[in-house]
Amino acid sequence: MSVKSFISVAALAAVTGLAATSALAQITIPTVTIGNPGNAGETTINGTRGAVSYTYDIATTEVTNAQYTAFLNAVAFDDSNSLYNSNMAGSFGGITRSGNIGAFVYNTISGRENNPVNFVSFWDATRFANWLHNGQPTGFQDNSTTENGAYTLTPGGITANTITRNSNWQWAVASADEWYKAAYYQPAAQGGDADSYWLYPTSSNTAPTGAQANYLPSGIGNTMPVASYAANWAGVYDMAGNVYEWNETIAAGLIRGPTWGGAFDNTAGWLTPLNAYVYFPTFEREQVGFRVVAIPGPSAAAVLGLGGMLAARRRRS
Repeated sequence: MSVKSFISVAALAAVTGLAATSALAQITIPTVTIGNPGNAGETTINGTRGAVSYTYDIATTEVTNAQYTAFLNAVAFDDSNSLYNSNMAGSFGGITRSGNIGAFVYNTISGRENNPVNFVSFWDATRFANWLHNGQPTGFQDNSTTENGAYTLTPGGITANTITRNSNWQWAVASADEWYKAAYYQPAAQGGDADSYWLYPTSSNTAPTGAQANYLPSGIGNTMPVASYAANWAGVYDMAGNVYEWNETIAAGLIRGPTWGGAFDNTAGWLTPLNAYVYFPTFEREQVGFRVVAIPGPSAAAVLGLGGMLAARRRRS
């Protein structure tokens, strides 16, 4: 496993952890590398998916409430792009907001710091990816923080749902193929199924038990902390259950998807590639979060910080 992070040298404040409320907090994104580039895809009733021509890194877990809280505290002082949903403060969420517009402060709910963030739209996910791409700067939502980077977000592109990943991306929202490969693929020559794809994201053709994934048989009825269950063959957690995860693929017209893997309230069939959801990119529900990907060994971008006082460096371990 590799850990990609941007560690700040702050003249104004010390960062003590992911759950810190300081706008200067820097987050880490643990990742694993998905190799075997150029693999063949799998054909199902939902089309052919999983073929990826390049090596990439994928976050081992969904983006958490603590990580998203750090993002909000860095850029959402006035929340002009509605990155926060008030349902995040409810029983299915994990983030509260206080203060007034222009001085909003965000905190994670105790005990839910490591649950996957939910009630996020696809555009929220792309802005989080842009923030990572730009080195986690602190400032208002503008071209240097959330509107440019892996994605160039324009009002027209958002309305028409035509925005795609830029070629110089460093961090991005997982595509349908990137997500699918990390969830279901294991080469037959390396112990996988005969066609190199499993039926379930738990590296098995047998439905997981409630002790192996957070979905309906678990009886939990809510999200769980990420990595509460064993990783799959690729070393990725929670591809089965917990929450559906946005991907950047444009399904058709004004929708994004398909998304697989199911959520905490789904039956086993929704964990397979045979069933998938598509969503309008503005959709925000308790069952939907997201996961990011990165190019292997991305270059660290400068962290703007308050008054440009922060510098960033990347650490791999």
